[in-house]
Amino acid sequence: MRTGKATLIAAIIIGLLIYGCGVEKKEIRLAFKFQTGQKQLYASAVKTSSQIYESGALIKSSDISFKSDVSEEVLSVDKNNEARIRLTDISKKVSINKEDSTKLDTIAQSWSIEYLMTPNGKIADIFSQNLSNINITNFYKNYYEQALPVFPEIPVAEGYSWSQTIKLIIKNEKPTKAETFYKIRAFVREAGYDCAIIEYKGNMILPFTGTDKDGNLVVKLEKINSEGVIYFGYSAGVIVSQEENYSVQTEGTKTKDGISTLFNATGKRHNSLKLIKAEI
Repeated sequence: MRTGKATLIAAIIIGLLIYGCGVEKKEIRLAFKFQTGQKQLYASAVKTSSQIYESGALIKSSDISFKSDVSEEVLSVDKNNEARIRLTDISKKVSINKEDSTKLDTIAQSWSIEYLMTPNGKIADIFSQNLSNINITNFYKNYYEQALPVFPEIPVAEGYSWSQTIKLIIKNEKPTKAETFYKIRAFVREAGYDCAIIEYKGNMILPFTGTDKDGNLVVKLEKINSEGVIYFGYSAGVIVSQEENYSVQTEGTKTKDGISTLFNATGKRHNSLKLIKAEI
C-alpha cells in the first residue's frame, strides 16, 4: 500500500516538474515599426461636454460630437530608426444652418503637425504645419509628450506594468509632475492583428499662453485626468485601436485693453480611434 502511494506521489511530482518547467510566460517587444512611405488611416470619434465660467458665473455650456479622418504618414526614417511623421486630421462637424434651422450644415476643418518619434514611442521633436502660433505648437508638444506611451526597452509579459513621469515647472505653481501608469492586461487577436491590450490611468498638466479669436491674451492651465485602453499591434508595430476618457479642469485669465477676467472650465471628453487601413 505504501509503495502504491509513494509511486503515485512520485508520478505527480515528476508531472509537475515536466509540465511546470515547460510553461513559460509569453513575452513580446512593444515598439513602433517605421518604413518610409507607410501610412495608417484611422477613424476618430470625439464627444465632449463642458461648462465655462467667468468671475464665477456660468457663461456657456455645450455638448459637442464630431468625427475625423486621421492619417499618419512616415516621411523619412534615419539610421537610428527615428521617424519623421506627418499627422493630418480632417474633422467633420455638423451644425444647424443659420438661415434655415430645419437644415444641417457639415463643416470640414483640417490641421496637420509633424513630429519625430523613436521606436519606443518617445516624441523627440515636434513641428507645426498650419499651426503658425509657436504657443500652440508648444501646447501640442506638451500634450504628445504626456499623452503618448513610451514603451519599455525590454520584453514584457502579461501583467507587466510601468509608469511614465514628466516633471514641469509652471509660473506661479509649485513644481509638479504629470504621471501615467500602464499595464499589459492580455494578448489577443484583434482586427487581424496580434495585439497587446494596454490599460492606462494618469494625469496631464498643460499650460498655454496665446491670443484667442477675439484678441484676448489667454493664460490658462489645463489639468486632465485620463483613463483608457490601447490595442497595440506588436507584430506590425501600430496602434490598432484606442478608447479613452478625459476629465478636464481649466483655470486662467483673459486680458484685453488692460482689463483681466478670471475664468475656469470643467469638462469631459471621450476619444475613440480605430485603424481603418495600413498602407506601405
